[in-house]
Amino acid sequence: MEEIVVNKIDNKKNIIVIHILVACFIAFIFLSKNRFEFLIVNIILALIPFDWSLVIKNVKNKLVVGISLVAWLIFYPNTMYMITDFSHLSSIGTGLMTASQYFHYSILAVGIFMGVLFGLSSATLVYERFIGKDGLIPQASFYAVLSIISSAAIYMGRFARLNSIDLITNFQVTLATMRNAVGHDFYVFVLCFAALQLVLMLVFQISKKL
Repeated sequence: MEEIVVNKIDNKKNIIVIHILVACFIAFIFLSKNRFEFLIVNIILALIPFDWSLVIKNVKNKLVVGISLVAWLIFYPNTMYMITDFSHLSSIGTGLMTASQYFHYSILAVGIFMGVLFGLSSATLVYERFIGKDGLIPQASFYAVLSIISSAAIYMGRFARLNSIDLITNFQVTLATMRNAVGHDFYVFVLCFAALQLVLMLVFQISKKL
């Protein structure tokens, strides 16, 4: 019993530390002169599904868990969406030959890796809450479906310029925009990014067990 209490206290401390680190990162971006201010919004959007997954893990009320699951799934693609932020490297060049490039590359990389880790962690918490089975097949099946859904949403966010809030504030127009965006490029993107996400998720799960 005492060990469980200690673990809960440690978990709360870790959650607080994570949010403090995010706040410090946002403050650094805001106060420093750099080209990646958009990371402020992106990292906040990536943190939201992580927080929802914590609710899913710790709350027992089925209604609250159900609402949290829907909210988590809506906002989850924002975590993996940050992988596409590497496209902004074009604004500073990819040669890494100047101090300015070192500085901006580091900021961008930190933001992207934080967002992706929030996604991997939140997906793990949701999997453990609803499935929790060990083994490659159940994990691969869950993460494959999630990767496909996420990749489709990422495409809509990057190329159709939609975001999670649009599903809530402008549902009908958002659905019409999504239908119009589906085509050859959409299917290729979803295939490639779903594979990318699935590999990341499986490596994350395997490395945890090591």
